[in-house]
Amino acid sequence: MTAFQEIWAPWLIGPFLWFAGIAGMGSVAYVLLKWIGVEEKRKELSWTLLISMALALVFVIADLSRPWNVASAIMSAVFGGTFGWTRSWMAVGIVLLLTGLLLTLLLALRNSGVKVLAPLTDAKWFDALLALVGIAITVYSGFLIAAAPGVPFWNTPLLPVLWIISASLCAVALVKLMIHHEAMSKAATRYGVALDAAELLAIFALINLALYGGSVAAKQSAHTLAYGELAPIFWIGLVGIGVVIPLLLGLIMLKKENKYLGIAAAVLALIGALLLRVLVLQAGIFEPII
Repeated sequence: MTAFQEIWAPWLIGPFLWFAGIAGMGSVAYVLLKWIGVEEKRKELSWTLLISMALALVFVIADLSRPWNVASAIMSAVFGGTFGWTRSWMAVGIVLLLTGLLLTLLLALRNSGVKVLAPLTDAKWFDALLALVGIAITVYSGFLIAAAPGVPFWNTPLLPVLWIISASLCAVALVKLMIHHEAMSKAATRYGVALDAAELLAIFALINLALYGGSVAAKQSAHTLAYGELAPIFWIGLVGIGVVIPLLLGLIMLKKENKYLGIAAAVLALIGALLLRVLVLQAGIFEPII
């Protein structure tokens, strides 16, 4: 059993990180689309962000051994106390997600016709705050794992970078799924191809650095992914279906946009982002005590 399986339930924290990435960089994408004047599907995108924030909260709270202590953990994170910021790591994420949840709720209500919220949600400072919170949620989700003690495979600056790239791909996927404005679709395709290539390189770098330059535990984790019990889902599910196929579809669409190929690439990229989080975390092995 790996460290991730011992500490966290794989299909609770994995989706938490996935939804956090979608909500985080999706918020940044929303702000950028608004600033360049894209009106299409703005309401649907805001509701998607709200639901993603809410689901991230559901999964992270579901993983707590005593969910009824959430309020106490949040107070500890905000005001210090027995646990403080460094001990109450989930509470930090909950605070960020609650802030994002409030912002996206106001946004979704405004886009659904609650005009009284317009002076608030249409303000530039609101956009900046939404984007800042989105980036903070994404960065937090990466450093949360990279800072976990005793698991060398996770303790690398490559992991937060990989998480940010993957979350950015999730944002591009949302754009491809919802917005079919020709110029915007072409731009999303270009960004998607670049991010897919970067993600592929980052994944291989993570595995190879651990295999050939890491500690014993890091090598065991990387071996589990590349050659061990997790290898089939890693190579076929994550690398093949989740990254390579969307990359190839993107290269095809660089020549001519195709709505259906774009939707397929977006769905596969979202699946790949979820598999990335679950597999990387599930492969984590504690450093043996010698």
